[in-house]
Amino acid sequence: MELGYLAGEEKMCEEKRKFKRFKGKEGAFAAFIRPNEFMNVGQIQDISMGGLCARYLSTNEDNKGCSEIKIFGTNDRFINLGSVQCRIVYDREVPEGSLKQIRTRRCGVEFGNLSARHLSMLQEFIDNFSFDESLSGNPKG
Repeated sequence: MELGYLAGEEKMCEEKRKFKRFKGKEGAFAAFIRPNEFMNVGQIQDISMGGLCARYLSTNEDNKGCSEIKIFGTNDRFINLGSVQCRIVYDREVPEGSLKQIRTRRCGVEFGNLSARHLSMLQEFIDNFSFDESLSGNPKG
């Protein structure tokens, strides 16, 4: 029953989004940064020109206080957007993947004002490190 609730929650959020979301490919990562302090690295679950969602392992803290995110990916090529301003929209524990001392968390961020250079690099990142599939898992034709 929990899964039905989460699917409905994602659908509601999707309707409010300004930008199309794309599923992250293997090798797409985000590093959460507080001012001058590295926090967590996670795998990008989905991404758009307006923000992203990443899943990460945490031993003791969430990403509260995070104001920047570094986006990078490596597969047959390497792309590093460097640091971009962001706002944490949510950061919550994912119960089914959590252990006693290491918790799996899911964090969604909204990008701040991106420079023309970052927008161009973000589009290149999306082209190389994501694929066009609905969040429900049904490929679009």
